[in-house]
Amino acid sequence: MPDSLAYRLGNLWSVPAPGHRIGSYRLLSELGAGGMGTVFLAERDVGGTAQRVALKLLHGVPTLAERRRMRRERALLAGLNHPRIAKHLDGGETEQGQPFLVMDYVEGRTLPDYIASQTFDLGRRLELFRQLCMAVQHAHQRLILHRDIKPSNVIVRDDGSPVLLDFGVGKLIGENLGDNATVTVAFTPGYGAPEQRRGEEATTSTDVFGLGTVLFDLLTGARLSTLRKGDAHVPAPSVHAEDRARRLVPRGDLDRIVLKACAERPEDRYATATALADDIAAYLEGRPISAAPDRLGYRLSRFVGRHRLGCAVGVGALVLIGAFVVRLDVERQRSRAAEIAAEREARNAHASRDFLVSVLGASDPSQARGKPITVASLLSAATQKLARNPPEDRVTRAIAWLTVAEIYASVNDPQPGLRASDVALSLLDGRDPAGAELRARALSARGKVLMQLDRHREALATMKQMVELRERFNAGPVEMARAYADYGATAQKVFDMEAAGRHMRRGLTYLDQAGVGDSPERASLLIGLLDISATKNEIAQAQAYLQQSERAAKASLGPDDPLWFSLHNSAARLRYVQERPLEQRWHTRRALEIAHRIYGENSRLTADAETAMALTLVPEGDGHNVSDHLRRARSIMKRLGLDERSLADGDVTLAIHYFERGDSARALVLLDDAIARLPEDEPGMAQAIVNAHAIRANVMFDLGRTAESTTAIERALSLAKRLRGERSAKYAWVAYLHAQMLMEQGRLDESERFLEIGRAGYARHFPGKLSVGSMFATTDSMLAKKRGDLAGARLHIEAALGYSERIQADDLQLARIRIEAAEIYALSGDVVRARALLRQGLPELERRAPPNDEDLADARKLAVKLGRDRFVGSAAAAR
Repeated sequence: MPDSLAYRLGNLWSVPAPGHRIGSYRLLSELGAGGMGTVFLAERDVGGTAQRVALKLLHGVPTLAERRRMRRERALLAGLNHPRIAKHLDGGETEQGQPFLVMDYVEGRTLPDYIASQTFDLGRRLELFRQLCMAVQHAHQRLILHRDIKPSNVIVRDDGSPVLLDFGVGKLIGENLGDNATVTVAFTPGYGAPEQRRGEEATTSTDVFGLGTVLFDLLTGARLSTLRKGDAHVPAPSVHAEDRARRLVPRGDLDRIVLKACAERPEDRYATATALADDIAAYLEGRPISAAPDRLGYRLSRFVGRHRLGCAVGVGALVLIGAFVVRLDVERQRSRAAEIAAEREARNAHASRDFLVSVLGASDPSQARGKPITVASLLSAATQKLARNPPEDRVTRAIAWLTVAEIYASVNDPQPGLRASDVALSLLDGRDPAGAELRARALSARGKVLMQLDRHREALATMKQMVELRERFNAGPVEMARAYADYGATAQKVFDMEAAGRHMRRGLTYLDQAGVGDSPERASLLIGLLDISATKNEIAQAQAYLQQSERAAKASLGPDDPLWFSLHNSAARLRYVQERPLEQRWHTRRALEIAHRIYGENSRLTADAETAMALTLVPEGDGHNVSDHLRRARSIMKRLGLDERSLADGDVTLAIHYFERGDSARALVLLDDAIARLPEDEPGMAQAIVNAHAIRANVMFDLGRTAESTTAIERALSLAKRLRGERSAKYAWVAYLHAQMLMEQGRLDESERFLEIGRAGYARHFPGKLSVGSMFATTDSMLAKKRGDLAGARLHIEAALGYSERIQADDLQLARIRIEAAEIYALSGDVVRARALLRQGLPELERRAPPNDEDLADARKLAVKLGRDRFVGSAAAAR
């Protein structure tokens, strides 16, 4: 028997047979083989249950480059968590030194086999493709490229859902793989992007090209690898479909989508995989696609396609229009009814005016007698006058109280406003049109002051009565628009965003039908829709509403109109979501200035504006300024006589500030007191309730009271689940906090489980948000460091730095990430990189962090260590 080294190595690294064991895995059968390795179906015992997995084993003697590629694939997969991407489970090397990778075993067929075996169902195929786009977008949001998207790398489960495989040639966006990296990057002929053929750097546009080629195969049933040779362009699908009927399907919009995704120049393709998915969704819904020319004829054809029945009915209506001439008499009667309503409203307006004139008479210097004249003093005098000398006529008396209630609601002084609205309602009969209009106004005023008192459920029920009353008596379009705006704003406070948006859009429809252009009512509705879209992280839609609301406001509002406050407040929310902090602060400051100028020092909106300003200033690290704004907000709320739960909401915000400044003892006193006063059955208070318990858990942990901390965070999770749901952003936030606390306790597997819950929730609600990517990448790096995986820790922390440096990141937060990165590189022995990061982060931390800040203390210790000539990082120190 030969005894050469080559022979021994050949036997040593031959492909193992089924039944062979690799670590804890037993190979069952071969699933497939490629140029680099073989994939096996394997199983291992997990708690007495056989778990089936896919095990990828490199061929032959592994070179350094192949080992590096396998490590990269493991690292990339570890950073992905998406139901349409095969999940990484394990990996390592065999006893002979062959690298292997373990992934979820996905039962199903490759996409080519699926296409060949299924009858052509366009809707199902496009939905499959849209899901694939979102999986690729998930990877891109984590700065990961696939670089080899093709049909054979997609498995389709029996339920028709796709799963993306094989990140073996993937890389981080912007990652430098060395000067010769392009030589070793493989791509499949027919599916590779032009820049890959030229040996240029891959980008997200490269993966968009790959998605376009997959869509070509899905639409045609043909294989692009057999049709496209060399440098040939990707053809239109309608040219190569299998039969004539199939060629008609993609002609037009689907051809355009494929050709745009597979454009030769990367800049001519879709900017993101999401944009490609959006055009697919638009096609399925019959809407215009972005890849099509923006021409009236095209958009009209799309509209007719979506509304075939409606358009047919419209044409028929034109033919029969002459038959409706007889309705002229009906319209004349309606006109007379409108005149009567106008006369009634005029009488009401005169009554309100006469009452206001009598109130303003108190501003006569001879009657004021040297006392300062304010809105509050005038209203107080008015209510006293009404109580002492009420008008004899019941309706006139009701109008007087209604006027007082509306003024109190407009200046956001809720306690006296509630009393006035209740008196007005007791005097009004809503059974006839005359009383119905006044009663609807009183209900609107009452709903607004209830909102200012944080009695959200009562407010919503009151607004519902108001809307039903206006609908029952066929109020005019402007009145209905106002009604829907008021109801929508109230529904938003109880976090019913669907109802809020539906009512506000209905209000716009009323204005459109009545031909009411730019007006305060239109501005109010558009501002409400802007706020809802920003809250839901629908950035493009929110930006469109911002532009529309600014146009309507400039055309219809005076310089001191209260709606300017709402506009700046909502614009600040959008800028926060867009991660544009400088513009966010500008809008917040403008809202605060308007609140002080219009509402004064005794308004709920002024208190809310002070709180918003404080939260906006937190990233600047100016703790004194933040405290001043929060204390002013609380002082205003106390002067307004708000109940204990409203004050408790403010106390939670103040407690969070004290905790972040290192004063845990003071924060705990405020939180315990606030929790005792907060109701746990009020959806509108969910934010404060959950925040209080979650931050209290952090405070207890900071004070070393671990058991109490665990109880508090579990309570926060339970409340978030009950009040907002397990799929809410609030639940994801609490899960993320829990993961951090578990990690500090060394409970790493549990920490990772809650971290994935948080990651999934943030991905649902904040897709593509760079600050979220930075947050999770930083936490991933800390978890890897705790596990002693310094290579993984470096990979994640570099991703975090990449995210933060691409946005207008707060300098203090960026400094903390740099300090964490410095620690990781120091432990890895890369002292030069560690010192550079420390030089970047430490000055900012020393300038802005509290004196007792833990990160600052750790950074100073690290600076001392790195100053030692013989300092050498040790992986063991990370454990």
